[in-house]
Amino acid sequence: MPFANFRISDGITLMQETGVAHFMRCNIWLVEGRDFNLVVDTGMGLDSLSAWIGRETDRPIKAVTTHSHFDHAAGFHEFECRLGHPAEADVLAAPTQDATVYTGAWKQITIVDPKAHPDFDPETFTVTPAPLTGILDEGDVLDLGNRAFRILHLPGHSPGSIGLWDMREKILFSGDALYDGELLDTLYHSDPDTYRETLIRIRSLDVEAFHAGHFASFGRNRMQELVADYLEGRNTITDVIDWYRAASAGGQDLFVLPDRSRAPLA
Repeated sequence: MPFANFRISDGITLMQETGVAHFMRCNIWLVEGRDFNLVVDTGMGLDSLSAWIGRETDRPIKAVTTHSHFDHAAGFHEFECRLGHPAEADVLAAPTQDATVYTGAWKQITIVDPKAHPDFDPETFTVTPAPLTGILDEGDVLDLGNRAFRILHLPGHSPGSIGLWDMREKILFSGDALYDGELLDTLYHSDPDTYRETLIRIRSLDVEAFHAGHFASFGRNRMQELVADYLEGRNTITDVIDWYRAASAGGQDLFVLPDRSRAPLA
């Protein structure tokens, strides 16, 4: 199967590309609504995400990208309704390897399973252009009919990173602004000072469940730990190759899917 589905809670499904290494595998979120469904991020586009979702539902879909990096936006072009922040619009409309940060060390590490995708060429892989059909910015609201998300502008990792906040359910889809792993603030358009401000803001939000761009979801206590670690100068990726070596140490299968039958969020 090109994707694996995990039912996280009522109306929220996590989809993951099975042929992508665990440390780079983007969390693709499907949120079911009364009037339409919402897709948050679209992965590396190695297989058709829209076709996969179409097996489950024929409800209209609005696709949102939290930012324009290659591991989050390469399947974005498959959707007719494409929403994102204006600061990411130029990259999405005319993506290059450099602009989507698929460059340098990121091309040297093993991200895609050669058994699952024997035709994948790390030298030529690019994100397909996907011009935005609509803009999302701070304070905008996406209303699905039975649940609504307020858009938060969360720059630092990238200029136009956004989050989607369900204030009623106290849920935040945080993209790569915050996830349970080493954070990345050294990209060509990252800004560590702005990132600090974003994380301080996230810490103040009334959120109990964080559904991030990578790795497992987590709760408020873990969020506090992750933010504190970053603000104190820890929990960042300083060298991609060293980080890759640590992530792939011990001879583990880089492409194994995680066990999602985990403890309650904390």
